[in-house]
Amino acid sequence: MKGFGQLALNVHLNVDATFENFFCANSDPHKLAIRTIKAKESKFLHLFGPKGSGISHLLQAVCNDLSIRKELVAYLPLSQLFQKNPVEVFDGIHEFNSICIDDIDMVTGFEDWQVEIFNLVNRIKDTGARLIIGSHRSIDYMNLSLEDLESRLKSFLGIYIPKFQDSELIGLIYHQASIKGLKCSEGVAEFIIKRVDRSTHEIMAILRKLDKRSLEDARIITIPFVKQVLQI
Repeated sequence: MKGFGQLALNVHLNVDATFENFFCANSDPHKLAIRTIKAKESKFLHLFGPKGSGISHLLQAVCNDLSIRKELVAYLPLSQLFQKNPVEVFDGIHEFNSICIDDIDMVTGFEDWQVEIFNLVNRIKDTGARLIIGSHRSIDYMNLSLEDLESRLKSFLGIYIPKFQDSELIGLIYHQASIKGLKCSEGVAEFIIKRVDRSTHEIMAILRKLDKRSLEDARIITIPFVKQVLQI
């Protein structure tokens, strides 16, 4: 989140989460999501898909992009905020230009959170604000107890984002390595994805670790180097 809310809620954006470094390969759903987000034609948008599909990256990319344009934006990852009072979390958020709520499926079974999100949707319905939510389940499978909220969320434009296939993860590794200026020997990406959790979260964490160690040791990313750093 940017502005006063970030300080109050202690939420920090990943500055590396941008549209430019989001790897799409030949994935039409990922490209569609970015085109739809950038078009700003949909006031209410829902991105959903399995863990590791890049939803959090896209939501934070929205906030980073709009912050550069001096818009007031809010990023609310409910997995980090769930221990807080929902009334305090959403206090004044409707006044932001854009609001991105991540992990919205966390509210299943918690009506106090559902009420606050329902109120937020109603507050910004007739304003210029935009609301984008992200989840790992579709609204149909959230089993929300507040039927009015379920009805509202089902009216959002929904885009399903699939998990990357192995070939796409290989492309992701080389793409991110290129952005970071890392030199990788042949077969490194293929070696990595066969030995780690196949999710964008895990891949990005590994690349950050390899980046740090390669800078410290002035090393090219080779398979022996990966084995040494990751201890695999």
